[in-house]
Amino acid sequence: MPKRCFNCQNTNTDEIFEVYGYDVCIACKPKLGFYQDSTIRKHIRTFENEKQIVPEKLSYREEVDQRLKFGEASYHRKRLKLLHIQARLKEIKS
Repeated sequence: MPKRCFNCQNTNTDEIFEVYGYDVCIACKPKLGFYQDSTIRKHIRTFENEKQIVPEKLSYREEVDQRLKFGEASYHRKRLKLLHIQARLKEIKS
């Protein structure tokens, strides 16, 4: 299967590279809104300051990990629901 940008479906292999397991083209990468290191450091400091006030609060790393787990679970629930609908549509023939 040829490489294809997950976002715009670009198939020009000269413009596509892998980012965290996804094929992304040069034009779409800036649209993903990746944080710069300075922004990540700012978030770390903010979370550390809040954790001093509320020790039970998650660290920035823990928050990101938790959001990833929730996002994956949410994705799988939505995908399963759509696959179910797709299977039912084939059965119902609508």
